[in-house]
This record gives sequence, structure tokens and C-alpha cells, in this order.
Amino acid sequence: MNPLKTSMEQMIALHGFSAEAVAVAEAGLAEISGCETEVEVREVRCTTLGEFGDQGRLLSEDLVAAVVGRLEGSMPGTLALVLDPEDALLWASAGGGENPIARFVELGSELLSGIASALSSVLEGPVELVEPRLVEEPELAMLVHTHAPSDTLVFSMRLRIDLRDEVLAAHGHLLVEPKYLARLLSALSAAVH
Repeated sequence: MNPLKTSMEQMIALHGFSAEAVAVAEAGLAEISGCETEVEVREVRCTTLGEFGDQGRLLSEDLVAAVVGRLEGSMPGTLALVLDPEDALLWASAGGGENPIARFVELGSELLSGIASALSSVLEGPVELVEPRLVEEPELAMLVHTHAPSDTLVFSMRLRIDLRDEVLAAHGHLLVEPKYLARLLSALSAAVH
């Protein structure tokens, strides 16, 4: 069941917005990793947190590595970037450096900050990523541990991260109250017209 009864056109608009949002961060990701980095949004999906275990888009039911931060401002919520731990280590090691965990958090923060910046632009108000941190646990548990109510919407993006000769699978999750996703859809609709 689609929690907002979003139309196909709205899902296409959300997909387009997501693609633009992750593209905002590509230059910063390349600078941090030391190589050209391309992020592609392959699919978007929206469900409630309460239904996420059955209908949501999971990268894995096993332990994942994630960068999770709060969003403050015009769209309060939670934003997460999720990778398989081996892929997270591979991405973090791409540019060298002594601390791959700190590098992974830096890369994830850059990508999530790009999404926050795109949200600021489309909503015409500040949206800031606050306190991004590393989380290592099963993906569903990570989302539940945000203590968000079960009617919270989880907007998920299946991502492909290309760097050098490697292709990494990832997911991005935006957790927001239904009224905020409705506001984003309204802003995207106004931008089209």
C-alpha cells in the first residue's frame, strides 16, 4: 500500500529529484576519495516505517555499515546511507588514508549533505544534516532505532556508486513525517509548472 497514494508522476518527480540531489555531492565525493565518483539512482520507493520490514527496500538483512544523521530545518527527519560493510571499506580505502572508518563517515556525510542541500533548494528553506555518525547493525534495526513512529514515511533510493573500476550497491533512506513528504511533492509539482 502506498502511504500517500502517490501517483506515477509524483514517483517520477521524486526519482528525478533524487538523481539531482545525489549529483550535487559528486564533486565533493571525488575530492574526498581521490577519484571520479558517479552516483546513480536506480529506483525509488516509499513506505511507512511500520511496513518497511515487509514492503521496504533492504540492501541486506545482515549487518550493514551506514552513515546516519538528523535533518533539521524545513524538513526535519533522518537521512541514512547504507552499504555492505565490505563495500563501505572499499569505498573508504579508494583514496588511501589511515582511518577508513572516518573516511567512510566523511564520504557518507558528503553524499547526505548533498541531498540536504537539494532539499533546501526545492523547499526554499534551510535543511541541514546534523551529527552524521557511523552505525553498524541490520538495516531494519537501524531505522527502528531512530525511535520514529510507525507511520513515519521511509523514502528509499537504490543507488549505484561507480568509482574507478568498482561498482558499489547502496541505499539511501529519508525518514520524515507524512506532512513533510507531501510538502516536498507539492514543491516538486510547483517547480514543474
